Amino acid sequence: MSLKNITILRLDDAAAVLSTRERGREAADRLQDALGAGNVVISFAGVEVATPSFLDEILTRLHSVLQANEQAIAIVTDMNQDVRESLELVLEHRGMTLGVLQEGHIQLLGGKRHLQQTMEAAEKLGTFKATELADALKLKLPNLHQRLKTLHEAGAIGRQVDDTAQRGRRHAYQVLDPRELAGIG
Repeated sequence: MSLKNITILRLDDAAAVLSTRERGREAADRLQDALGAGNVVISFAGVEVATPSFLDEILTRLHSVLQANEQAIAIVTDMNQDVRESLELVLEHRGMTLGVLQEGHIQLLGGKRHLQQTMEAAEKLGTFKATELADALKLKLPNLHQRLKTLHEAGAIGRQVDDTAQRGRRHAYQVLDPRELAGIG
């Protein structure tokens, strides 16, 4: 997937300290608009602190938008340790997972270890069908489908209907290329 359908949403536009639910809703509105136009990299560059209430507004909206838009991908980048810890608290409280660009790879905050292993295999494939990823992980398809659903809701992968499928409704999945994302921030 190419960077041409990616919007970089910089959250430090408002301030270095991101707080209040109201400001979180405003940022969530910007995020929702950006996701309507394609994929989004949410940058926390320049943000010193983000409160749980602010982050909760963004994450709950992100989750609902991603459920409605199968193709959209949204990952987070450029967090300092304070922002990361607040984000992890909100993710844990909500039982959510989130895709994060870190150290040149898309990693997950929240979730279980097997999801990170699935993400690593998906990243190696880039664009793939569920059967290809199942083969790479030596998993049965029913086990893989729940993982793919969770990764999609985390914003880490996108999917679109595979028009070449002979039977049933099948999907092609995609991961943003972390090498192209390396210069973002």
